[in-house]
Amino acid sequence: MTVAVFDWRMPVDVRFGAGCADAVPRDLGERAAVVMAFQPATALGWRDRWTQALGSRLRDWVEVPDGLSSVARCRELSGRVWSVLAERPDTVLIGLGGGTTLDVAKVLRCRPVAAPGGLSDQLMGRGGPTHPAGFEPVAAALRGQAPWPDLDLAPLWMVPTTAGTGSEVTRWATVWDTDSAPAQKRSFDEPFGFAEKAFVDPLLTLSCPTQVTRDTGLDALSHALEAMWNRHANPFSDVLAVSAAQKVLKWLPVALGDPGDVAAHEALSLASLQAGIAFSQTRTALAHALSYAVTLEQGVPHGLACALWLPAAWSLAQGTDARVDHLLQQVWPQQLDHDDNARLEGVARLRAWLATVGAPADPAEVGVLDAQARIQAAMSSTRGRNFIAARA
Repeated sequence: MTVAVFDWRMPVDVRFGAGCADAVPRDLGERAAVVMAFQPATALGWRDRWTQALGSRLRDWVEVPDGLSSVARCRELSGRVWSVLAERPDTVLIGLGGGTTLDVAKVLRCRPVAAPGGLSDQLMGRGGPTHPAGFEPVAAALRGQAPWPDLDLAPLWMVPTTAGTGSEVTRWATVWDTDSAPAQKRSFDEPFGFAEKAFVDPLLTLSCPTQVTRDTGLDALSHALEAMWNRHANPFSDVLAVSAAQKVLKWLPVALGDPGDVAAHEALSLASLQAGIAFSQTRTALAHALSYAVTLEQGVPHGLACALWLPAAWSLAQGTDARVDHLLQQVWPQQLDHDDNARLEGVARLRAWLATVGAPADPAEVGVLDAQARIQAAMSSTRGRNFIAARA
């Protein structure tokens, strides 16, 4: 057996398990914290619980509205978050929520270094705590219009409340630039995107509406498959990706049928973490490259937009590489060998499974009628070139 040289870096301290998020106040010690939380956290009673647990250490509770993680949203929240971080640079920024919240938290940990009469004055009230110029160096860097300014990076802890994003263990975030014409997806992709700590608590995912459970589960499946048919795959990422895909295929229908099934949510949280670690090393590929336009044009949630392209990507990957073929044959766990679709192979079985969770398996079903042209164009994109069947 010959294994190509590969690198691996995972600087995030990860804690996994039911109730593990309760350790956050203890691990915080005497440090202060700003919690950036997804909007429903207050109605769920989490704000009261966290406020009581953190006491005087909680410097602010910042709600992140539902919707896309956008440049505009980061700008809107930056003054409030950065004013606290400027007062106490050792303050821990805690992201509590799904992909939008975690991605916004990654961006807002990046506070430009204060200069006399400049950003520091703006943040501390001399010129207004939300002075519009304060965020612009970061916005320019996100857009690729300027290098990143010197930064004071806040300690960042992640507490995901969905099983799918993987953001808690990756160095990148998706930031939608809805201010540009046309709207574009911007990639935050920097070594300082990694969090210091992640607390993956499956009990938090029990709060998810059924559709969110489905869409984030499909995102985790996409991360796993994209890590398999990837030019940058390695033996470690392969093991993680196969295990993650097996869990999603088995347990997502269970969780959708019984939203209170703790074992199903635990399995999906572990699958999301495994897939996140796998694609943190390989990056994504063709299905993700194709998904972003569908989200912008049709408003299709990210996980569902990725899943639309999985059958096409599977079909193109199959027969291209012996390693990939072997992995794809393994993704159907033995427990599914006797289901109604067990007689089907590869792409057909994936299509049938997607139908069982109410996910379309053809871009035409959401109004995309030029799928083949999009696929050919995406093959030469940055993510598309990671795909095993694309030209190197």
